[in-house]
Amino acid sequence: MLAIRPNDNYYHLHQIHRVNFMYVCICKGITDKDIEDAVMNKGVGTMRELKQHVDLGSDCGSCTKIAQSIIDNFIVDESLFKDVG
Repeated sequence: MLAIRPNDNYYHLHQIHRVNFMYVCICKGITDKDIEDAVMNKGVGTMRELKQHVDLGSDCGSCTKIAQSIIDNFIVDESLFKDVG
């Protein structure tokens, strides 16, 4: 019986990659990271502004409440770390 002894090379070659995003709009393939990117880099703060940058909510529309929640939560979370003085 052959025993495999784990070493640095073994773990390096067999790393498990985590997916750190969630699909918000299945119809268009838009993720929470796409929405956060629009908020951070394009100044998006509302659904109307978001729809100018990503094609969200144009098919079934079931994603709009989640998208608005992500916008609201991301803005609140990021504002806690901004220098106000």
